[in-house]
Amino acid sequence: MKKYLTELHLHTKESSSCSEIPAKQMIQEYKKEGYSTIVITDHCSKTDKLENRSWKEKIDHIFQGFDLAKKYGNELGINILLGIEITLQITDSDYLLYGIEKEFLYENEKIDQYTLEKLYKLCHKKGYLLVQAHPFRDNIQLAPLAYIDGLEVVNGCQDEISRNTKALKYGKSTNKILTSGSDFHKIDDLAQGGIITEVEIKNNQQLVEMLKSKNYKLKLR
Repeated sequence: MKKYLTELHLHTKESSSCSEIPAKQMIQEYKKEGYSTIVITDHCSKTDKLENRSWKEKIDHIFQGFDLAKKYGNELGINILLGIEITLQITDSDYLLYGIEKEFLYENEKIDQYTLEKLYKLCHKKGYLLVQAHPFRDNIQLAPLAYIDGLEVVNGCQDEISRNTKALKYGKSTNKILTSGSDFHKIDDLAQGGIITEVEIKNNQQLVEMLKSKNYKLKLR
């Protein structure tokens, strides 16, 4: 039976200042690696140095990488889905949001200043999923399980110590959704994570349903 690869954590140069790879090159590289779907999770946080722009201008910038990736994905036959990585200023910890629509960020000005509880309740109202990214890195506060849907237990970023073994062990002790993502910023991070499914994930609704079902395998580094 055919298997499908989906990347759940990726940053483009156009929108995330920490990324080195433009969207077009990223799509080409993931096509070579056999991925069928990519979730673009560019940063929505204070670290993108956009403090002097309006909220709309900041969100427009965040979507630049996704819009380009979507264009090239259509050309190359890869599904490109919208996600986001939010760094909450209160805890300085990172969260991946899946299933979101563009209007969500435009309507929630200064969302990175929300409490985790507020963000979680808002996501649930909208039908989105909230997953704590790389929960065992230094300076990350482990989230209360009551306010997250899942945990990223495999993080493939080569420049960070994510303690995946510890994260996976902890994640398995919970009933939460467990995810894997490359946390792609540069070519060394390519294809270092993701999920493996028997059904191709083509849109955000399918992504949310698949993650909730837990009917997939984690791609390990």
